Amino acid sequence: MKHQKNWAVIFDLDGTMVDNALFHQNAWIELCKRHDIDITPEYYRTYIHAKCNERNVKTLFGDNVSDDLIGQISFEKETIYRDTYRPVIKEIFGLTALLEKLNAARVPMAVASNSPKANVDFVLDELDIRIFFDVILDRDQVTTGKPNPEGLLTVASQLNIPPSACIVIEDSPSGFKAAQNANMPYVAIKAGSAQDWQQAQNAAAIYEDFTTIEPQTLHKLLM
Repeated sequence: MKHQKNWAVIFDLDGTMVDNALFHQNAWIELCKRHDIDITPEYYRTYIHAKCNERNVKTLFGDNVSDDLIGQISFEKETIYRDTYRPVIKEIFGLTALLEKLNAARVPMAVASNSPKANVDFVLDELDIRIFFDVILDRDQVTTGKPNPEGLLTVASQLNIPPSACIVIEDSPSGFKAAQNANMPYVAIKAGSAQDWQQAQNAAAIYEDFTTIEPQTLHKLLM
């Protein structure tokens, strides 16, 4: 894409583009059931939610698990997630309309996600929105995931836009912290975040979904 703007919008994926938290939770619970590990939704929320697969596998199977087992369990969990979510996947209201408006205004856009590549590809392709993004960054492309700012700063560099001129759209505390650590203002989306948005004390703005967000609204938050 060719853009003329000197600012950009960086989107998180899980919980921001789609309300898929329950499907991730249920996938972990189902995986544990298959491996004779009993976890509750409360346990998931406390120890598993919003953490990387490597850490979660170690939490569930022990710190001394092999890299091969981490890969095997991660693949199994993400396959369960995609297979169960695919029949019902839908965007958080107003997402595509906002992407179309930003594209028409020639604003650069990117994805920066803590999810593995297969899950990022799954959402972008199922929603048919890949075409809107100049840069797509997944967890497999960074050394350290959110709340570390590595991914966001990498995206800004690839867009050739200063971090301070990038606005991040997020739903989770780790994403909020990553944006702050990157010195990027962020917008919190409530629709897919359970109660996580309540930790967005430093958000430039908080919205229920994308239906009332306009490109000029986002641009003003950078001024």
